[in-house]
Formats: sequence, structure tokens, C-alpha cells
Amino acid sequence: MRITAALLAAAASAAVAAAPAAARPDDTGGVVRFAAGGASCTATPNNPHRSSGRPDGRILFKTRVTCTSTYPSVTVRIRGSLQRGPLVGPKVVVTTSDQTQIVKNGKTATFYTPLEGGTQVREAGMYTGFIKGQITAPSPGNLDGGHSKTVKVA
Repeated sequence: MRITAALLAAAASAAVAAAPAAARPDDTGGVVRFAAGGASCTATPNNPHRSSGRPDGRILFKTRVTCTSTYPSVTVRIRGSLQRGPLVGPKVVVTTSDQTQIVKNGKTATFYTPLEGGTQVREAGMYTGFIKGQITAPSPGNLDGGHSKTVKVA
């Protein structure tokens, strides 16, 4: 049986797309949108970086969440996962976070991964921040996920 280059390329592309924690070569990160009832939120995972506010050199990423709503505020849950690994290929979860905050209509809240008391990461490498976001109150909504760019942290 003869396998053509086009078939191999299609199979490789499908394997990359199917990998659960592997970013694709066109990785640009970006905004995640989720909604419930009369509320809509956007979450933007920033690129992983060393904390400028801590002298110990820990690596983290922030997720900025802004909501517009017919309610005065909504409750938002963000689950974050900082993963080490190449742009394409397997990644390893090195720390996680799970936070809930009240976001006032038209305002922005910042979620951190990892949390202050969570597992801290200091080793240089290639990192990507992954998130899942959801409005939990006053009306529960859809769960949506996204990621930052994969960046080298020295």
C-alpha cells in the first residue's frame, strides 16, 4: 500500500488538532467569550511571565475578565492551568487555579494562575496558560475555554 504525502500531511494535521493540550502552530491565544441570561463576559488570558511583584521569580499568568450585563454584577468562575511544553507537542500541567469572583457590570476583574497559596513554578521554559470560564450566578451559563500564546520564559 502506498501512502501519499497529502495523506500523511492530513493525518499529521488531524493528530495535532486532536491533541488535548497541544497548541497548534498558528497559536495566537486570544479572547474567550461566555454568556448566561442577560450577561456576557470576555476573558483574556495574558501570556505567562515572571511576577514583577514578587522577588522569588515565580511564573504566572493573569486572566482579565470583563462583563456586560442587565444585572448589576455577575459571578464568574475561572479555572486556570499553567502548562510547560513546546508550541506543538505534549505539555505538562505544572500548576492550576480555580477562582470565583464577582464582576460588576462594565468592570474588569483579574484572576491569577497560580494562586498565592498554590504550587509555584520558577523553572525557565516554554509555557502556555489555559483557562475555562463560566458565569455561575445569577444565572449559570456555558463553559468555554481558551489559551494564551505559548511563550519562552527565561
